[in-house]
Amino acid sequence: MQKPLPETALEPGTAAGVSRRLFLGAVAAGSAGVLVGGGASRAAARASIASIEETNAQALPEEDFWSKVRGEFLISEELAYMNSGTLGPMPKPVYYAVVDGYRALATDPGRENARQMKAQDELRQELADFVNADAGEVALTRNTTEGMSFIANGLDLKAGDEVLCTFHEHPGGLEPWKIKAKRYGVVVKELPFPVPPSDPSEILNRFEDAITPRTRVISVSHVTFPTGCVLPVKELAALARSRGILTLADGAHAIGMLDLDMQDLGVDFYASSPYKWAGAPVGTGFLYLRRESQERVWPTVATTGWDDEETGARRYDRLSQRAGPLLLATMTALEFQNAIGRARIEQRIMSLAARLRERLGEIAGVTLYASDDRELCSGLTGFTLEGFGRTEVVETLWRRNRVWVREIDYALSTVRASTHHFNTEDQVDRLAEGIHDIFKEGTL
Repeated sequence: MQKPLPETALEPGTAAGVSRRLFLGAVAAGSAGVLVGGGASRAAARASIASIEETNAQALPEEDFWSKVRGEFLISEELAYMNSGTLGPMPKPVYYAVVDGYRALATDPGRENARQMKAQDELRQELADFVNADAGEVALTRNTTEGMSFIANGLDLKAGDEVLCTFHEHPGGLEPWKIKAKRYGVVVKELPFPVPPSDPSEILNRFEDAITPRTRVISVSHVTFPTGCVLPVKELAALARSRGILTLADGAHAIGMLDLDMQDLGVDFYASSPYKWAGAPVGTGFLYLRRESQERVWPTVATTGWDDEETGARRYDRLSQRAGPLLLATMTALEFQNAIGRARIEQRIMSLAARLRERLGEIAGVTLYASDDRELCSGLTGFTLEGFGRTEVVETLWRRNRVWVREIDYALSTVRASTHHFNTEDQVDRLAEGIHDIFKEGTL
């Protein structure tokens, strides 16, 4: 069993290389700027991304390449952070962009704010390119929940109209429809499917059988949050379109994990949060609205321009003043991902997840909620330990192994691990060994 790390080991959120005790001491001494700012600048951000591009071109051995990438994060080597499904860490260039943006605002608020607000259109274009859409189909939001709420609130539905979901929807994707049901009499149906499913058809058939003449919307997670099951969204969208039904996907976990293509998926609406897997700062999101489906949706937040249909999806994000530094930093996050390669990132994530499933599958008493069909698996892995509660497992893994995962107090009541590209095979093994030790030694 691995010995507990000393109390000065890093805690989540503490600057890399600095213990909480030393960090707070530095703040008290007035030297926090050295730890927090570090002379961050646009030049530093560009140099960081250029370094990744250069590394990518060197044809290094796979683990050497990802070691270089990991070096562009501030996470301590002592911490195995495996919860990007809640909040992913910003890489250095994104952190630099946030700090630099706020420094610029503090220095010259008027001109800098005007410059940063103009970045909204540039970000829409960058996001559109990232997911193969048109800039006129991208609205800027603050998270997935906001995007899901915009669609649920904006559609004209009548009493008795049906919305089909799964029984594993995140509250941020389900509750907006429940408001619609309570307010207007819309019927929300949560369809079960096998956990884990053995084939995509087991999910697809449930929806096809549930469609009635009153079905108006299919609203599902692209990747379910309790278990990480990848739903057959493309096939569901095709089914829905053939019946005149709209599709909305909760893609909170997909951007930055999967190599997304809105044209290929064929959905009408898609909401996501790039601060989970794409390395963007928290408080950033986007909502894709298929051009021909936009006329079906009323804007929720209104100011000048809400009724200008010629502007496309931008009329759905009329929030007025925004946090400009977050816009600039999100563009940097997309640039960082592109420097690595979206397909390469997806392959890395899936490879680490497969390793974790294999290691956990060897431990008696672990129940994995992951399919044998890899097309249904993602970088999220949900599991339970026979005889142990999810909370005690999560707390023990942190205290004993410095592995940071999360619990899901929903439906299956799982422990959930996220394997991102900055994680290592050793960290995956550390998590598995920590689970093995819990069965052997109990929890703390």
